[in-house]
Amino acid sequence: MGMHRRLLLLILFFTALPGALSAQPAGGASYLLLSHDPAFLEEIGKVSTVVYSAGRTRLVELKVAPGELPAALASKIRPVSPAEIYNGPAAAGALKAAEPAVLAVLAKVDANRLMGYAEAITMTGKRSAGQLDVSAASGNRQAMDLIAKSFTAMGYAVERQCYKDRKADKECNIVARRKSGKAGARAILVIGHMDSVGHENAGADDNASGSAGVLEMAKVLSGYKADHDLIFVTANGEENGITGSYACVKKLKETGELSKVAWAINMDMISWNKDGIIELETNKEFSAHADWVAALARTYTKQQPYIAMPAWGSDHVPFLEAGIPTYLSIEHWENHNPCYHKACDKLEGLRWDYASDIVKLNLAVIAGKAGLTPIK
Repeated sequence: MGMHRRLLLLILFFTALPGALSAQPAGGASYLLLSHDPAFLEEIGKVSTVVYSAGRTRLVELKVAPGELPAALASKIRPVSPAEIYNGPAAAGALKAAEPAVLAVLAKVDANRLMGYAEAITMTGKRSAGQLDVSAASGNRQAMDLIAKSFTAMGYAVERQCYKDRKADKECNIVARRKSGKAGARAILVIGHMDSVGHENAGADDNASGSAGVLEMAKVLSGYKADHDLIFVTANGEENGITGSYACVKKLKETGELSKVAWAINMDMISWNKDGIIELETNKEFSAHADWVAALARTYTKQQPYIAMPAWGSDHVPFLEAGIPTYLSIEHWENHNPCYHKACDKLEGLRWDYASDIVKLNLAVIAGKAGLTPIK
């Protein structure tokens, strides 16, 4: 979508909504909420007024001075300007013809296998990173071990990227790599967090589904040579301030590998659907990239793409902050899972055909950016 059209839509959208940004008192600042955890929303609601809400994008105006906010609340908001904000349908554009070679890749996505990965991760117990303070056999550790074993069985080189000592164990990301063998090759990174808020055998959608999506993409791509290096990350600690992906960016920067990452893709909560919409979240500077991904969604999936800006609250944020074109693929937040961050976030009611469409979209993105050749 062209910039002039985006600005026009913003003006029309904000003007049409009661209490929108245009109706703020002169000099009033708007703050983007960086969490939609129910407990946080309850607390921030006591000291703020919502001035814009669409999908994952919610802005508030504070009733108190920013300096009066408790640190726990202040850390989960940031000031934004109207020019940063867009949440709505992606540009329509002309529908592109599907490429047979890409369709052949996508045909290898297996919804039952995807569900199996998610079920195995969900049933590891309590997966919050905090459980690593309790036991060396925690659900979080079991998830790490299961995912590492799965990547190894696919033939990837696997690293436990540990970044924090806990009382009973280490907090680690699981990173799987395959080199292209091509001199000077760039890399494509796929990420999704494996931790949950910690309910027993729960967190199926958030985010066993996204980490299962990472595994399914790795499984499909294990049958192809690529002219890019491939990096798959199941991050830890997302529910505790996105700690794992921030640590991942830091470690990749220290080794020089981050400079080779051309693109990154994040999957978080990909298996609840009631309206046939995929939300693609990024920052304004990468809106053209998001529009290109949206065009692929219309070509290769049954879902309608929406664009959300700016980014917050998941594993794409550290990569965007590092200047890497990155987007989050997620269920539509206007109709998101009602069991978000609750003990009822189980496998029942999840849609693996929908999750498969998100996996297919992200594979189509990789096929469009990296030359893929079947391994015979």
